[in-house]
Amino acid sequence: MPKSKRIKLTDIRRAIAEECVLYEDYSKETITRITKAYLAQLKKDLKDIEHWRYKKPPTVSVNATKVQFEIDKLKNEKATNSRKFRKWMH
Repeated sequence: MPKSKRIKLTDIRRAIAEECVLYEDYSKETITRITKAYLAQLKKDLKDIEHWRYKKPPTVSVNATKVQFEIDKLKNEKATNSRKFRKWMH
């Protein structure tokens, strides 16, 4: 069996945050549903999640909180880019 490529938990959370922003749904249930779908697919693809090698998986609440933090970062990036674009246009 080939060695699996390790994936950082932060990268997964970032992808989940991007989907939440795309669907404009930031609820804990949506975050949990998308997280479970991502993890199921990663398991099928035989990927290893780096963070869980030494620590146990995060709880639903902790994961939702950290994904919400990533969502806020994405929103701030979009707002910053929008301001830069408007400044550039004038």
